[in-house]
Amino acid sequence: MVSLKTSLKRELLDIRRRLRNAPDEVAALKELASVYVDSERYADAVVVLQQYLAKSPMDVDAMLVCGTCYRKLGLLEAAATEFERAARSDPKSAAAYYNLGRVYDMSERSDEAVEQHMKAISLAPDTAEPYYRLGVTFAGRKELEEAEGWYREAIRADYGCAKAHTNLGYVLDATDRSDEAILEFKRAIEIDPDNAEMHLNLGAIYGERGALSDAVEEFRKATAAEPRSAEARFNLGVALAGLHRDDEAMPELELAVKYSPDNMEAQSQLGLALLRRGLFARSIVAFKRVIALEGETGESCYHMSLALASLDRLEDAARCLETAVREEPDDPQIHYQRGIVLDRLGHSVEAAAAYRESDRLHARTPKHGG
Repeated sequence: MVSLKTSLKRELLDIRRRLRNAPDEVAALKELASVYVDSERYADAVVVLQQYLAKSPMDVDAMLVCGTCYRKLGLLEAAATEFERAARSDPKSAAAYYNLGRVYDMSERSDEAVEQHMKAISLAPDTAEPYYRLGVTFAGRKELEEAEGWYREAIRADYGCAKAHTNLGYVLDATDRSDEAILEFKRAIEIDPDNAEMHLNLGAIYGERGALSDAVEEFRKATAAEPRSAEARFNLGVALAGLHRDDEAMPELELAVKYSPDNMEAQSQLGLALLRRGLFARSIVAFKRVIALEGETGESCYHMSLALASLDRLEDAARCLETAVREEPDDPQIHYQRGIVLDRLGHSVEAAAAYRESDRLHARTPKHGG
């Protein structure tokens, strides 16, 4: 149960007292539902709203709130029923059609969603939200040209709609117009500078273009906005590692793992950073976690072998490399590393065979980092 602030608790007690004295007081029912919504107790809000609507069956606003509560609870059919009822009760309610379209979209009824959003636009042509939602619907259908047009319409209706700028940036980036995408992400940040997602978007494009210093700056802003964001910590750690700043990267990757323990990629990147810094025992721990999450792969076993061999645990390193060869038999670097370990173990014949296989596969170009 979500805890209520003291003021809400007092308000809740007062409303319940009123309802005990006058059970049919509709105003008190509506106030009680509002308190539940404010405290995110949506299931409780629905119960009270249904009681209220039984007494005030034409209150469209209450239907919309009830439908929204159902949507937040993941009860999409019930939400659609409420929004449909609202649209029947008030055919001129743009909000009813908009919300109905949103639920249809979530229910993978995209054609019906488009129809409802178009109705909302016809009733409220200067409102950005229906245009934005049409863009989301068409983007979900991979119809990016249509999506772009509707996001632009949302911005025309309200230049301050940060999420429309953001989603337009996604579309522009997906259609190989990254310069334009950067501009849209920057516009979104100007509107909503404390939004972590928007800094992540801009940082990701900088990272793709190799502008890692700029990416680091944006990812730092994202972590400042959401300090417990595993995604922001991970991206910052990877960008710092790309700049060979592993001492700074490791704490960020450790936080990414802390906030998302099942994030295999974060564990792997942490293991690599530790390996590069010569912290082999800690690197082994990280790669063991990677293997626990995704099983034994050629890449994870290869990296594990590097750490093991650096600690002179050659037999263990050899076993890891046997698994790596089995998983990725065409990786020349794995065969080359196996030759090194076998050489150190004194197995010269087997080492020579591994080197030959490495040469056959043009092994002098490493496949894996580390």
